[in-house]
Amino acid sequence: MGAQGQRVGNSGVLEEIRRGIMLGEHRPGERLVEEQIAAELGVSRTPVRQALAMLEAEGLVEIAQNRGAVVCSFSAEEVWEIYDLRAVLEGHAARRAADRIGASEWRRLGELAGEMERLELEIQRERGGTPEENIRRLVARNQDFHGAIVAASHNRRLEKLIQRTVQVPLVFRAFFWYTPRERAISNHYHRRILEALEAGDGERAGIVMREHVYEGRDFVIRSLREGREEKY
Repeated sequence: MGAQGQRVGNSGVLEEIRRGIMLGEHRPGERLVEEQIAAELGVSRTPVRQALAMLEAEGLVEIAQNRGAVVCSFSAEEVWEIYDLRAVLEGHAARRAADRIGASEWRRLGELAGEMERLELEIQRERGGTPEENIRRLVARNQDFHGAIVAASHNRRLEKLIQRTVQVPLVFRAFFWYTPRERAISNHYHRRILEALEAGDGERAGIVMREHVYEGRDFVIRSLREGREEKY
C-alpha cells in the first residue's frame, strides 16, 4: 500500500485496498488490520471496515470472528472456474466493444499496449526501475487494458459483473511468474485484439480475447501446481 500517513478520500479506501491485493502488496492469508490500514491511508477505521466488507462480498477477503479480515487464497479448481467465467465475460465484452468503441477509447488501448511493450523492453534491459517495480507497472497497465475493453462495451451491468466475479489476485500476479516468452505472447494477443476492434470484427475480438484468457489460465494452473504461489 502507499506510503505511511498518505491521505485518501473515504471513497478511495476501497480502491486502494483492492489495488494492494491485486498487485500482491497483500498476500493470500495475510491479515488486514483495520487500525494499520487506517493509519496508512489517513482515514478513520469506519471507511476501512466498510471497504473490507465490500471486498468480502467481491470474494477477495474473508472476515472471521476471531481473526478479522484475511486476504483470500484460491485452489487450482477455483482458479480454473474463475478463468472460465472471465473468458466468457471478457470475450463477450470484447465482442460488444467492436461495435461500440469510440476513437479515443481505441487510441487509449493502443497507448496501453505500447506502454506494456516498452515496459517489457525495460525489464529485459534492466532499465527504468527495479524488476519488481517494472513488473508492477506492467501488471497495472494490463489491468487498465482489460478494463478499458470492458468499459468500451458500454454495458455497466457487464462491467460490474466482471469486477465482482473475476478479479482475483492470481490473475494479475501471474505477471510476476511470466518469463519473457509468456509476456511476449500476452502482448501479441493484445495487438490481435486491437486489430479486431479496429476492424469492427466482434466475433474475432471475442475469440481472441477468450484464447488470451485461456492461455493465462493454463499458465497460472501450471504455476500453482509447481508451487510458485508459495515462492512469490
